[in-house]
Amino acid sequence: MTTEHHGVVYTKRWVVDLVLDVAGYTPGVGIVNKMVVEPSCGRGAFLTAIAERLADELVTGDGEWSELADSVRGYDIDPESLETARCAVIDVLVGKGCPRQQACSLVEHWLVCGDFILDEVPSCDFIIGNPPYVRATKIDREKRALYAEHQRSVTTGCDLYVSFFDRGLDVLRDGGTLCFICADRWLQNKYGKLLRARMGTDCDLVSLVRMHGVNAFDDAVDAYPAITTIRKGVATDTLRFVNCTADFCDADASDVLDWLRDGSPQLVGERFEAFEIDKPNGAEIYPLGRQELVRFVSQACERLPDLEEAGVHLGIGIATGCDDVFLTENENLVESDRMVPVFYMRDHRRGKPNHKRWLVNPWNAAGELVDLDDYPELKTYFEEHKEALIKRHVARKNKSNWYRTIDKLTPGLIDRDLLLMPDMATYPDPILSHGRYPHHNCYWISSDVWDLKALGGLLMADTTRRFIDVLGVKMRGGTLRFQAQYLRLVHLPQYEQVSEVNREGLACAFDNRDRVLATRYAESAYEEAMR
Repeated sequence: MTTEHHGVVYTKRWVVDLVLDVAGYTPGVGIVNKMVVEPSCGRGAFLTAIAERLADELVTGDGEWSELADSVRGYDIDPESLETARCAVIDVLVGKGCPRQQACSLVEHWLVCGDFILDEVPSCDFIIGNPPYVRATKIDREKRALYAEHQRSVTTGCDLYVSFFDRGLDVLRDGGTLCFICADRWLQNKYGKLLRARMGTDCDLVSLVRMHGVNAFDDAVDAYPAITTIRKGVATDTLRFVNCTADFCDADASDVLDWLRDGSPQLVGERFEAFEIDKPNGAEIYPLGRQELVRFVSQACERLPDLEEAGVHLGIGIATGCDDVFLTENENLVESDRMVPVFYMRDHRRGKPNHKRWLVNPWNAAGELVDLDDYPELKTYFEEHKEALIKRHVARKNKSNWYRTIDKLTPGLIDRDLLLMPDMATYPDPILSHGRYPHHNCYWISSDVWDLKALGGLLMADTTRRFIDVLGVKMRGGTLRFQAQYLRLVHLPQYEQVSEVNREGLACAFDNRDRVLATRYAESAYEEAMR
């Protein structure tokens, strides 16, 4: 989620109420005698609702307002937002019958201008809120290092909300509940590995209400949100999962709450489906999505080999660090044996598959940098552009290798038939290529076992998209990432398990770019292999 101010977006009231209900923070269960912490309270969207619920329980029980002094703590680093929250919460308490002077005193005690992750926080029974979404690269470098140093499940590559999860679990009392509405990327990407591994140790991921595309905030968001509930204590084997459609709304909230509480295995609503998912082991990725897709992917992962176990190799194309210098449309720019034809995915996707580019190659066949004195044209060319090349990080690390590309070329790759996959797309779109080295905006696939056309048909089928959809991070607009880390999550039949009819059908579908036909033969191949 993005914002112009500290990574904060403001949550709609019906969503706030749903989060509080999911967490179990409701009047009548003794919340007056429990401590709730709002770690990033902003202008008070959650705090005002919390104050209403506390006041309702207190008034119903004829309690004293002073009993609420240690019921709430709200943190924020922004004094202006805190002042807005302070006024709003005071008004709520006064509206519920609290004398204004006492309301001011309570709220003054409740609110803290500070950093929830680094400052001292009291142990508590609830951690509830909407932590800020700030990408790792946008966090101040020194503060990012401090977060990683202080938190066991945080690295310098983690987006900010991960620190809020980890810190929240540290201060939560045994039996306490953390409930956030924020990005769920940590369940499926690399930087969430340590936090996933923490589940099942001292805490339990209880439920996930996935609200991808739902109008839950006052501003547009980049990272799809979910209501995530974690309880401090012994882990269970299943996750209560609710998959919402984009038109999910407050009218659906009561049905979702009933299902989360009643223990029934599944429920299909008009704008959601709810079911249980077997939790993966340790830090493994959680399969999330529509029930039929989760079931297919989970069974395939259990019964079939992954891509590499099935005899498929993959890697990424070459990154240069300065494409303006290393890529050219002039085949005769320098010595001919220094010029390597390049497959440039953007040309293909722009409808220019025959557009030709070359890599100015500084590597020999042994993977060593060539001696520039042996190539006077290459030497002259690189020295003309030396100022740009030496500014790159890879050149600053080793000044004598200032003319290297970031990556080395994989020996023999250009001589092999390859399937090339764009790194981001709505659907898998492998392209068969030979004689051109892949550029870094695509991933290459090769095999000594598979007929590449049959493999291409299998990979372009909707069955492949199901793996990426269920196991991969989502992006706005339905775009999926077909990076190597996600392609390695695809499981498929061994080539010898695929019948000749299905092999031929897959190859034919690939030749004709017929995804519907490819999916039909792929589903048949999976069905055969998983019997």
